[in-house]
Amino acid sequence: ILAGERVLGVIAVESLQPHAFDEGDVRLLSTLATSMGVALENARLFDETKRLLTETDQRNAELAIINSVQDGLAAELDMQAMYDLVGDRLQEIFDAQVVDIGVLDESAGLIHFPYTIEKGVRYPDEPIGVIGFRKRVLETREPLLLDSVTREMLAEYGQPEAIQGEPAKSSVFVPLVVAGRATGVISLQNVDREHAFNEADLRLLTTLAGSLSVALENARLFEETRQRNAELALINDVQRGLAENLEMHAMYELVG
Repeated sequence: ILAGERVLGVIAVESLQPHAFDEGDVRLLSTLATSMGVALENARLFDETKRLLTETDQRNAELAIINSVQDGLAAELDMQAMYDLVGDRLQEIFDAQVVDIGVLDESAGLIHFPYTIEKGVRYPDEPIGVIGFRKRVLETREPLLLDSVTREMLAEYGQPEAIQGEPAKSSVFVPLVVAGRATGVISLQNVDREHAFNEADLRLLTTLAGSLSVALENARLFEETRQRNAELALINDVQRGLAENLEMHAMYELVG
């Protein structure tokens, strides 16, 4: 059975009687094998086309999600609003009962959680040490996809079974990275079933994490610039006032 130059398989007919087949049988069976080869190749090409179309539709859907989130982030300069926007969107997109965004406080050695939600309930920020799965992701700056969360895995990573709420059965962790430095971790967790996330989910979450990282850095730079401008305006105001005064007590009063 041929498909182009590739051999797909063999058709065999056998008989207990000698001389049961002649050249006509060989010719007929060869024709049938050729037809079968063509049909199998057509079926393979059809399946491949369907797969590519499905992938294209999926990528287009992912792109629409990414654009939607990026548009929302571009309209915000408040960091908490950004966390809320991305966290709420992640909850809509993924099969995850738990979504949290952790932000690293390097000086304190803590991870703060400006966004944590489990089964529709928002949790307050309960900082934790840099431990477990998040520690690995922050150190390697690489995502971590866990099809199932076992006790052995928890022990290996030094991860508590549940920090808040129910223990996860499958999880994915993706770093927030700015200029090569890990600044936080986005986590999705499914508490009902294993194998809840796949490579496509990981790819989409990584892209969204990149968008959030850029938006947060832009907001930080904007706030820093705004603060510097305010400082400069204050300095100019005081200096102008001092330049207009030659009486010492009036200078003390002005600066004070």
